[in-house]
Amino acid sequence: MTDPLESRVYIDTDAALNAACKNWATAAFLAIDTEFIRTDTFYPIAGLLQVGANGELYLIDPLSISDWSAFTALLRRMDLPKVIHSCSEDLEVFNVLFQCVPQPLLDTQIGAGLAGMGAGLSYQRLVMDCLGVHVEKGETRSDWLRRPLSESQCVYAALDVLYLQRIYPILCKRLDEKGALGWWQEDCAVITAQAEKPTDASEYYLRIKSLWKLSTRQQYILKILCAWRETEARERNIPRGRVLKDAACFEIARLQPADSSQFSRIKELSPGSIRRYGEAILDLLAEGRSADDGELPSPAPKPLTPAQTQRYKQFKAVAEEVADQLGVAPEVFVKKRDIEEIIRSARLPDALTTWRKPLIGDKLLALSEKKA
Repeated sequence: MTDPLESRVYIDTDAALNAACKNWATAAFLAIDTEFIRTDTFYPIAGLLQVGANGELYLIDPLSISDWSAFTALLRRMDLPKVIHSCSEDLEVFNVLFQCVPQPLLDTQIGAGLAGMGAGLSYQRLVMDCLGVHVEKGETRSDWLRRPLSESQCVYAALDVLYLQRIYPILCKRLDEKGALGWWQEDCAVITAQAEKPTDASEYYLRIKSLWKLSTRQQYILKILCAWRETEARERNIPRGRVLKDAACFEIARLQPADSSQFSRIKELSPGSIRRYGEAILDLLAEGRSADDGELPSPAPKPLTPAQTQRYKQFKAVAEEVADQLGVAPEVFVKKRDIEEIIRSARLPDALTTWRKPLIGDKLLALSEKKA
């Protein structure tokens, strides 16, 4: 029998890619993966794309391809499932390279959680649990823009889609037997829908930790500061932290230095950032101080009170009990933030309004309506 690793196909011309796409069009599904570099840039730079189809392995060199039309048509074909493991960063690669994401997509990390195999399983662990095979991950941080790629790099990349092709039917069978195949499809559809929406720069500040410690005026300053940083990083294609780190943004909003001499109070603000961005930061601070009260955001949620924390423990125990009955990883079944939202607002978050609603959403909502 031919070793699929040895018979893998390296694609570095438009003609070869178009021919391969005709072959992939007949597959029951495509296993896909990407290798990329993102050390010094805002956007990931694709170094390699891997496709597994009909038991065969293909490595696509994105540095040599100019015509992606046939491939993107397959990515959009709704009757051709695309299987990937832990898709979040890969979806960014697809968005940058093709201005679209694969659909329908099935993430095996999510599928494994719904199958009760554990939450956030690494690819290594998933392969071991499903196939009893150990996968070496020695090339994880190698230079994927180097040419030619080494044999070790090519084998490492090909293994990702080799085993995905074998794992996908296993997960489908397990989930189908427990009536959970639709859950997997729904959850992954939500992820791809979110990935296709452009990220609003004005919303980035909501990711900053300890936001609740700031007044609404300070939060507004943080909001416009993070939005400016996001735009600057994208336009210059550099990591956000090369403009300002999150901690620096937080401290600028909290302390609101009146002039450049007060920047020294902010240890997270580097001298280089002060030289390059000091004037822009002061302008943003002036804008934030003069904003009307009506422009200020709603206060960020505070940590749960002791009484709410006790309710959280009760809600979590109920969710874990139901997850155990269903054979689903609790962390995949109900997120901490969703329980907290129910406790704070007595309404179901979006994540609990789909297939989870009759299984756990309604139970938690009923609990929230009882007196503490």
